[in-house]
Amino acid sequence: MQNARLPNGQIINAYEYDRLIHGDKIYCCYCKAEVIYVGIGNRNNVPFFRTTGRNKSVHEDYCPEKRQIKQIKTLKALNKYTVDINKANLNDFHVIKVDFSNNDIARIPHGEISEISKNNSKKRLNYTLSYSNRKNCLVRRITSLATIAKILQQNTPEQLRKIALDIGGKMVPINQLVIEQNKAYEISKTGNFYLPWFIVYGKVRSVVKLNKIMFINFDEQDGLKPFAAYIFSGYYKYFTYTKEQLEGKHILVQGNIKFNEKYNKAEIQVMCNNQLYIMK
Repeated sequence: MQNARLPNGQIINAYEYDRLIHGDKIYCCYCKAEVIYVGIGNRNNVPFFRTTGRNKSVHEDYCPEKRQIKQIKTLKALNKYTVDINKANLNDFHVIKVDFSNNDIARIPHGEISEISKNNSKKRLNYTLSYSNRKNCLVRRITSLATIAKILQQNTPEQLRKIALDIGGKMVPINQLVIEQNKAYEISKTGNFYLPWFIVYGKVRSVVKLNKIMFINFDEQDGLKPFAAYIFSGYYKYFTYTKEQLEGKHILVQGNIKFNEKYNKAEIQVMCNNQLYIMK
């Protein structure tokens, strides 16, 4: 959150804020929740305001800063269900194999490739999501983040709890693969990597592109833990998303997560566009 409101109603930008001049009482511009200032430091290159998630420092449900898209609401509702697939009968589940080998940088062709229109007869999609007789026809294979987003968009939590994902022979529910940044923080800090890679969802707060590295920093409102995706400059030619495209958007990002002890945050390395999806 780049702007906040002072007690006198004045709107102040994070770059302009000075504690000695403006004081400690600062609020959300929309719902008047108490916020704190986070200055430029070791783990962030852009100053911002955020709520802490405690007492009066929580955004109201109607606040734009708390707006959640359908896929995220579905995942949060799904987290209320506890399903141990290993103790259940797999015949009661719709098993979907997950194969993200196309995200391997070695498989990405060099040079520009002209995109073929979906209407072109030469193009054949590897998956389809459609309704037949009002019943959702689920895929048997997932090869992209776009497919994950569509499954979350088109199914209820009750339907999703009957899906088992096959990741290299290990069966997990979808909400153990697609996780929020707080869970990514916990998993990486404790070293409890029950999967070889994860998909993390969240809202992009800021994008900082430097000569040697690019950071995609997730929002930290209402007590969310620090999380960032990073791209080394050697992969810039494979990762073409811009600051304008990403800031303020809810995204899915896929890869290996790790804990950065120095900056006390969870991180994920991204090498190509296929590892990130902007949800709508």
